[in-house]
Amino acid sequence: MDFALDEHHQAWVKEVREFLRAEFDVEAEEESRRRGGEASGPVLRKFRAKMAKRGWLALTWPVGYGGSGRTTFEQFLLMDEFAYWGAPAIDLTASAVAPTIMRFGTDAQKKRWLPAILSGEVECAIGYSEPDAGSDLASLRTSARRDGDVWVVNGEKLWNTGAEFATHEWLVVRTDPDAPKHKGLSVVMVPIDAPGVTVQPIVTWGGIRTNAVHFEDVRVDADALIGAENDGWRYVTTALDFERVSIGVTGGLRRLYDETLRTITSYEVDVRHGLAELSVKIENARLLNYRAAWMVDQGLMPNAEASMTKVVTTELQASLSAAVLELVDPTSFAAELARHLYRQAPYLRFGGGTNEIQRDIIAQRGLGLPRGASR
Repeated sequence: MDFALDEHHQAWVKEVREFLRAEFDVEAEEESRRRGGEASGPVLRKFRAKMAKRGWLALTWPVGYGGSGRTTFEQFLLMDEFAYWGAPAIDLTASAVAPTIMRFGTDAQKKRWLPAILSGEVECAIGYSEPDAGSDLASLRTSARRDGDVWVVNGEKLWNTGAEFATHEWLVVRTDPDAPKHKGLSVVMVPIDAPGVTVQPIVTWGGIRTNAVHFEDVRVDADALIGAENDGWRYVTTALDFERVSIGVTGGLRRLYDETLRTITSYEVDVRHGLAELSVKIENARLLNYRAAWMVDQGLMPNAEASMTKVVTTELQASLSAAVLELVDPTSFAAELARHLYRQAPYLRFGGGTNEIQRDIIAQRGLGLPRGASR
């Protein structure tokens, strides 16, 4: 099997690189690093507008929805190159929320939300985890109660990265308290500026801001509900699969590896075997991501495969960074980059679902093993 890129994909990567050379400067890279790769902040918003002008924020959207109609694999190549440069790529609003609305939303919801996402008018924070419902997401308690022509939302969400800039919360709520925990959930689009919404900052070890968001008697229109009432678990798991493919890009790992090679060329210590092993691991992670992207283009949903690429890539980020810090001069750019990626790694290991839960998904959905199997 030949895993080399064909001429079409090579030309696409070249186009992306030329765009980055022209449009992504040092100031933008520094702001991106401070914000953990999120497309928020004044400099990054200008950069995102240039992406939108090229149609790259809606790269895989069908042309009928205003997108470019490109493949998921092409989107992966773009995001991988952006990660190499430290640039914020296509955010979760465009890459996970919008495709989920396309799959499950009504015609009216597609007309309402997709153009607004495409124009940048709507930017979502992802409201999943809670103080007592993280890995076991279906145990969430944030509720939405119907009151005439509105939903009344109460509860709290954690780890809401970007909520300080977002316009809406892609919020999973419990709409039927008497149903089994996976069956009584729905998804509601809640405006961040609605009365009763409070955003509190949480600063992580890596200096990246995330948030706790509180909802107290927040009233939103009934048509803010996405898809069907009490069918939200299906929508959330679909959006998470899209998210995990995005998390698994390897560009940042390749950048660190290349900077390490440049740094150690003058060293007398022989570290060839260690570097060769790291190169193999990076290539393995890249091919896992290729497979997940290819599956989406075939109309398949990469459940176990998306979890595999997330586990491998995020754990490699920590081990590769630690290995580089043992090898290079601590004042080098490679060491600076390694420290940044090492501090970012814990956040990525639980973003999109903890890696322990990803292993359960791989075991159950990928290998067909029963829940709670014992030796």
